[in-house]
Amino acid sequence: MYRLKYFFHKLSLSAGITTLWLVFCGVSRSPKESKFGLQDLQPTNMLQSMPPLSEIPTSFYLLASTFIGSIVGGIFLVRYLQKRKIQRDLDQIAEDQAQLAVDSEFEARQVDDEDRAFLIDFCRTSDPAELLPVIMSAEKFEQTAEDYKKSSKFSKTDLNKIFLLRKSLQFSFKNMDVGFTCTQMLEAGTQLEFQIRHKQKNIVFMSTILDSNETQLLIKPPTVKRRPANMKQFKELYCKVRRGNDADYEFKFKIIGQLITDLNAVILRHTKRIRKLQIRISERLPMDLEMDFQLLSGEQFEMEKKFDLGRLQHHRLSGKIKDMSAGGLKVQLDEMPPQGINKSDVFLFHLPYASLRENLAATLLDVIPRSGHVDLHFVFRDIDMLTHMKINQYLHRRKQSMEAA
Repeated sequence: MYRLKYFFHKLSLSAGITTLWLVFCGVSRSPKESKFGLQDLQPTNMLQSMPPLSEIPTSFYLLASTFIGSIVGGIFLVRYLQKRKIQRDLDQIAEDQAQLAVDSEFEARQVDDEDRAFLIDFCRTSDPAELLPVIMSAEKFEQTAEDYKKSSKFSKTDLNKIFLLRKSLQFSFKNMDVGFTCTQMLEAGTQLEFQIRHKQKNIVFMSTILDSNETQLLIKPPTVKRRPANMKQFKELYCKVRRGNDADYEFKFKIIGQLITDLNAVILRHTKRIRKLQIRISERLPMDLEMDFQLLSGEQFEMEKKFDLGRLQHHRLSGKIKDMSAGGLKVQLDEMPPQGINKSDVFLFHLPYASLRENLAATLLDVIPRSGHVDLHFVFRDIDMLTHMKINQYLHRRKQSMEAA
């Protein structure tokens, strides 16, 4: 503001001097011969009294152009300075808002000072507007991690820092608000469904992640005759995992080796090649399995689950499971119970040889009367990832036994 006042002061001073000089320039002060006549008494206007344009000195045109140009230039300069100041204020507001958003995310995720300092080196900038997308997006974080690993600032000691920073920002498999972009997001203790594909045979087993870092993870090997299997003879393991109601994910690990100690853990290399599948119901497998069911209403089921009332006695009835998939089943009853069956009622039953401790719960979707019997269509409810895997394994074993027979 002081510079602007100084500029206008100089401009007004220059304009005053220029105006005085224009008033006195070109005026001849030499004595002239007086020639007064009657024509001088005739009335004239300003244009008639002005000398011809050819007699006006060139300096007048130059100075007039300079004066007008200075005024116009001053107007544009003032407008430019005003716009520049407004833009500077808007940029400062945007920077303050971005910094506030970054600080809020740090506080919400409880990121410590060490991880905050490393994030600046990790992104190679302290601009909050550039830090915020990395904090908010797992995809952007992984892309930045790849770029950082290729930069000259990267060292092997930074691998653990990147792994811890990912955890601090809560880019984990359990966080449903972020995309599942790499297996580094899987945490220790997560159970996965693995598959060994060897000589046109598929061997399915479940295992738990024992430990993980930025480059590899350890899993518990399957057992053969109560002894850990030798997994070094295979090159890769296929894996499938369901992420809540989000989707099924498929990927494969390269087998690096196997430890002699520590539960003979299998060492797998992390991967970013993850295939996202829509949650799908597996093919229906014919069962024709006699089963005892417990019948209760949907409200009773929710009440027992909410207040943990334990195993109460409910109406029992017998039927036959005609077919089953990983998503539901069809039950055949010879006759309806006296109180009838309504949609949204729940059937509880125990599936033998499926390694399930608790009863399975299925909600009734449709009732179709047939000649001499009734078909009931159900969908499984409250199925977690582990139960879903065990049902798939059960169906897989039953299908193999049926094909062998």
